[in-house]
Amino acid sequence: MSYNEKTDMLKFTIYLNLFLGVYNIYLFYYSNFLLNLIIGLLNIGIWVFFRDMKLIHIFLKNKYNNR
Repeated sequence: MSYNEKTDMLKFTIYLNLFLGVYNIYLFYYSNFLLNLIIGLLNIGIWVFFRDMKLIHIFLKNKYNNR
Protein backbone atom coordinates (compact mmCIF):
# COMPACT_ATOMS: atom_id res chain seq x y z
CA MET A 1 0.00 0.00 0.00
CA SER A 2 1.35 3.42 -0.87
CA TYR A 3 1.76 6.35 1.49
CA ASN A 4 -1.24 8.21 0.06
CA GLU A 5 -3.48 5.16 0.32
CA LYS A 6 -2.52 4.70 3.96
CA THR A 7 -3.29 8.33 4.77
CA ASP A 8 -6.67 8.02 3.04
CA MET A 9 -7.49 4.88 5.02
CA LEU A 10 -6.46 6.58 8.26
CA LYS A 11 -8.65 9.59 7.45
CA PHE A 12 -11.55 7.23 6.90
CA THR A 13 -10.98 5.45 10.21
CA ILE A 14 -10.72 8.76 12.05
CA TYR A 15 -14.08 9.90 10.69
CA LEU A 16 -15.51 6.46 11.45
CA ASN A 17 -14.40 6.96 15.06
CA LEU A 18 -16.27 10.28 15.12
CA PHE A 19 -19.44 8.65 13.83
CA LEU A 20 -19.20 5.74 16.27
CA GLY A 21 -18.52 8.12 19.14
CA VAL A 22 -21.61 10.20 18.42
CA TYR A 23 -23.68 7.03 18.00
CA ASN A 24 -22.46 5.61 21.33
CA ILE A 25 -23.29 8.86 23.11
CA TYR A 26 -26.74 8.69 21.51
CA LEU A 27 -27.12 5.14 22.84
CA PHE A 28 -26.01 6.30 26.28
CA TYR A 29 -28.67 9.01 26.23
CA TYR A 30 -31.43 6.43 25.74
CA SER A 31 -30.10 3.43 27.68
CA ASN A 32 -27.95 5.00 30.46
CA PHE A 33 -25.39 2.24 29.94
CA LEU A 34 -22.07 3.66 31.12
CA LEU A 35 -19.99 1.59 28.68
CA ASN A 36 -21.61 3.43 25.75
CA LEU A 37 -20.52 6.76 27.21
CA ILE A 38 -16.95 5.58 27.79
CA ILE A 39 -16.58 4.14 24.28
CA GLY A 40 -18.20 7.23 22.77
CA LEU A 41 -15.88 9.60 24.58
CA LEU A 42 -12.82 7.56 23.62
CA ASN A 43 -13.85 7.52 19.95
CA ILE A 44 -14.44 11.27 19.90
CA GLY A 45 -11.12 11.76 21.72
CA ILE A 46 -9.34 9.86 18.96
CA TRP A 47 -11.00 12.11 16.39
CA VAL A 48 -10.01 15.25 18.31
CA PHE A 49 -6.34 14.31 18.59
CA PHE A 50 -5.89 12.99 15.05
CA ARG A 51 -8.22 15.22 12.98
CA ASP A 52 -5.47 17.56 11.76
CA MET A 53 -3.40 14.62 10.39
CA LYS A 54 -0.06 16.09 11.57
CA LEU A 55 0.53 13.19 13.95
CA ILE A 56 -0.46 10.67 11.27
CA HIS A 57 2.14 12.04 8.87
CA ILE A 58 4.79 11.89 11.59
CA PHE A 59 3.93 8.27 12.41
CA LEU A 60 3.91 7.18 8.78
CA LYS A 61 7.16 8.98 7.94
CA ASN A 62 8.90 7.35 10.88
CA LYS A 63 7.58 3.96 9.82
CA TYR A 64 8.80 4.36 6.24
CA ASN A 65 12.18 5.80 7.31
CA ASN A 66 12.91 2.86 9.64
CA ARG A 67 12.77 0.30 6.82
